[in-house]
Amino acid sequence: MSKINLDILILYGNIRQDETINSATKLFNEFDYHEYISYMQADYYRIQESLLEASVDSCIDGTYWQNYICKLISESENRFSLMSEKGKMVDKNIYKIALREIKELKMLYRLDWNRIDEIFGNTETSVYTMKLQDNPACTGYRDKIKNAMESDSDQETMEMLKDYYQERGCGIFEKYQAFIWDEKLVGVSNLDKITFYQLIGYERQKAALIENTEFFLRGYSANNVLLHGDRGTGKSSCVKALLNKFHDSKLRMISLNKNHIDHLYRIIDIIADRGYKYIIYIDDLSFEETETGYKQFKSILEGGIEAQPSNVLIYVTSNRRNIIKETWNDREDGGEVHSREGMQERLSLADRFGLTITFSAPDKENFLRIVKGIAEREGIEMKESCLIEEALMWDVRQKGRSGRSARQFINYIHSKTMLEKENSVNAALSKGDLD
Repeated sequence: MSKINLDILILYGNIRQDETINSATKLFNEFDYHEYISYMQADYYRIQESLLEASVDSCIDGTYWQNYICKLISESENRFSLMSEKGKMVDKNIYKIALREIKELKMLYRLDWNRIDEIFGNTETSVYTMKLQDNPACTGYRDKIKNAMESDSDQETMEMLKDYYQERGCGIFEKYQAFIWDEKLVGVSNLDKITFYQLIGYERQKAALIENTEFFLRGYSANNVLLHGDRGTGKSSCVKALLNKFHDSKLRMISLNKNHIDHLYRIIDIIADRGYKYIIYIDDLSFEETETGYKQFKSILEGGIEAQPSNVLIYVTSNRRNIIKETWNDREDGGEVHSREGMQERLSLADRFGLTITFSAPDKENFLRIVKGIAEREGIEMKESCLIEEALMWDVRQKGRSGRSARQFINYIHSKTMLEKENSVNAALSKGDLD
């Protein structure tokens, strides 16, 4: 077997620098040199430990070792993968370098661990050659990288990898759909599963949001969106439901806290040149009259010297139509000399959104329609008249109708009916009425 030379990996530098890969390379190169590698037992088992840890997010139908290599290839952000991600023609020189490196990557992927396992007497429990168990969360999307590594043609491997990067992307954006900003992008592993099907009512509002997002994903002109209205009406849920609606697309969402508004330019700088579509999502945004952070935010939306990238939209939810708190002082002449101009400056922030969607609290009829709709979809077995009576009592206690309170009521009524059934069964058992 030819000696593995990681030094040639100048594009796939993440693989050249990986500690596990370096240990495995040393193991094989030493073995091919004099076959005396018993002293490397600690390395041999340490590598297996790394393979097990990396299998948490396994997404191939193969061995632990194959999974590790495919993971590193998918995570590599280099000139070849990034150009492919954006669907651009890959520079000829970069293509040649990538083709050279593919040979080394294939050699790593195809390492014969059986020979090494025999030396350490570990043929039965070798993590290297064990097949990954079925993972319900795994969609097998990295099987495309696995198939590329198993192709006999290096040219075909290159084209398959190029297609994969164009379809799925690379790096952190390949692995996650959603992120929170905490001085850096942090991937969200446990996404909210909310769907538009689960959100009953507000059909016009949902349709407008979906349509704008679809324009965006197709590369047409789309608008930044302000979703405003009463609390608990589903504004945030609608935004989160977009990820599940368009989960097969290259849509990515970044959740930004209001306190980090001044980091917007940093975020945009990171994502502007990537091959994805990004929604920067700011939930429950509002500014007090004394805050000035809205000025920078306003310039980003429209009017700043730096244009908003075509692959970035900003979706904001707020309980206030004008986002910035307005007081009676704003309507009087005291305080600011040109009070009307100051008020207009603050109120103009909302005008910077191309699309404004209003969510109002439901009236009694619509509240009950939401309750009945959720109950029906979740299989709540209860007479409609009783359900309505309970819902109205809940409404009085909660002092406010909304989609959220309807959802909370259904949670309550579901637990209540389950407890009643359990108590009924237990009572029957205690009397000997059931076998």
